[in-house]
Amino acid sequence: MSFESCYQVGYVMKRHGLKGDVKIFLESPLPKNLESVFVEIDNRLVPFFIEHFSVLNDVAIVKFEDVSTPTEADKLIKCGVYLPDSLKPKKQSKTFDISDLMGFRVHFSGKELGVVNSVNEHALNPLLVIPTADKEILIPISDYFIKKVDRKKKLIEVDLPDGFLDI
Repeated sequence: MSFESCYQVGYVMKRHGLKGDVKIFLESPLPKNLESVFVEIDNRLVPFFIEHFSVLNDVAIVKFEDVSTPTEADKLIKCGVYLPDSLKPKKQSKTFDISDLMGFRVHFSGKELGVVNSVNEHALNPLLVIPTADKEILIPISDYFIKKVDRKKKLIEVDLPDGFLDI
């Protein structure tokens, strides 16, 4: 399975108990009859089958098959958890979420900075993540920085303070 055909539902926060269970912070809801997920290990998606799981608010406690000790569970901490795009929940309306900004080109002062490859929603202020050849640009999603979003052209125009790109 490739990253392009999946979406991130969350990440492993920590282990839970002594039998290999883990706590997963959820950025998206999990389907009810979920049998497996993909966990990002060494930049690859590795399938893990689920014995059982429970969800409370935005945290899931999951017991994976073949993960039965705290040491094995600890190896999964901070790893991303993914599902195939085919399981992504359908939108109920024509609303536009900030996660829809992925793949948009970002322009500043008439030049293209790059393409949004993810949206960091973990922070108090969500950030657009734009990788470049030598660094990663993080732009807060705020009216102060984002001046125009063209959904048809998949284009975001930003206005950044002097020195912002030097950070």
